[in-house]
Amino acid sequence: MISTRKIALDILNNFDTKKEKIPILIKQSFKNKILSKNEENRIKASINEVIRYRGILDFVIELGSRRKVKFIQPKLMNVLRLGIYELLFDDLIPDFAAIHSSVELAKNVINKKTGSMVNAVMRNIQRYNAKHDGWKNSLFEKNIKLAYPNWLIKKWQKQFGKYNTEKLCLFLIKKAPIYIRLDKNKISEESMVSNFSKINIELSKQSKFENFFKVIHGKEKIFETKIFKDGKVSIQDPASGAVVDLINPKKNDIILDACAAPGTKSLYMAQRVGLGGKVYASDKNKKRVDSGKLDIGRHNYKNIQWSVLDATKDEFPTYNKILIDVPCTGTGAIGRRPDIKWRLKSQDIKKMSETQINILNHMARFLSPNGKIVYSTCSLEREENEDVVNKFLKNRSDFKLLVTHSLLPDQWVNSNGFMFAVPYKTKTDGLFAAVLQKKF
Repeated sequence: MISTRKIALDILNNFDTKKEKIPILIKQSFKNKILSKNEENRIKASINEVIRYRGILDFVIELGSRRKVKFIQPKLMNVLRLGIYELLFDDLIPDFAAIHSSVELAKNVINKKTGSMVNAVMRNIQRYNAKHDGWKNSLFEKNIKLAYPNWLIKKWQKQFGKYNTEKLCLFLIKKAPIYIRLDKNKISEESMVSNFSKINIELSKQSKFENFFKVIHGKEKIFETKIFKDGKVSIQDPASGAVVDLINPKKNDIILDACAAPGTKSLYMAQRVGLGGKVYASDKNKKRVDSGKLDIGRHNYKNIQWSVLDATKDEFPTYNKILIDVPCTGTGAIGRRPDIKWRLKSQDIKKMSETQINILNHMARFLSPNGKIVYSTCSLEREENEDVVNKFLKNRSDFKLLVTHSLLPDQWVNSNGFMFAVPYKTKTDGLFAAVLQKKF
């Protein structure tokens, strides 16, 4: 029987060569394999954490091997990354098991000689950690920049300053918190809390955003509950909810959600416009549209209509409210999807901003006079956010920016009137949004 460590190692090796999204590589790897739910969760957790801590793990490997990582073959590096992660950061694995399993993995997938090296490196780190009290706990504070590509650190330092970049990096190195949104039309807050507490799911209510709750304990159980399966609660970050607040869906509104997949915001807007309203959700990716359609069934909404349309070129009817959650680099979601930081290249930001301005220019054609567009991204990069909006406004005298100070808490709005959820300030994903109104 193939070991879970071997599966995890294969996925990490594929990530190095293909730079594909980790969820896609995991899905491909699990296909045709018989694994228990616990085994699947174990593999997913170890892969994501190794990628999250990757630069720090490489620093530790250099310390234990006394050689630069560029001189260690890639497959051996991933064996060591998995092993060092288990040795230092996985409380479920005893030291002896982490070392022994890593040695055997190296022997089986590479050769016996590499097993000896893995043993030596991991025992060096084990001794170093035992000798230097508090060393492991200080790894991140003293070396946090190593957990991100150097080019991205330099870019953030230029944009946010060194001090704020360090705070950002320290926040994003942690697992992103899970939030749920309650649909009070289907279940009361009291009933939801009571049902969840019976199975040891603990929640914390978010004071600034109604119906949003942080999952303190038991997040792995949420998806199996009847409340979730019946669409009474949804997984949604408050920053995503804040973007919907800027659209301000009212009863009976008709709203276009372009670039909508997977449809989290569409569902929230559908809840708020009610049965007399309608959300027209579209995306150019058919698979993602199909996924969005499936989620409608869970919520049993009759007021969402999905279609496969390209927001850069296809024709749309005219709307008074349009949400454009454009494709982006996703740097604001690194805490949730740590593979982003290693897949991303500096040139990707420029390419993405070009696509974004094309989408905004095209979709503005379908907004009625006095209507509003909410342009949003889950990126932290100025080039994808303010620069795109300012470029659009410079060439479109028929549009104006509506500042969001009165619509959101102060810490969610920057000095120029844009929504900008900075993760270490808002304790959420990083999101940007601008409200653009078409003049009469």
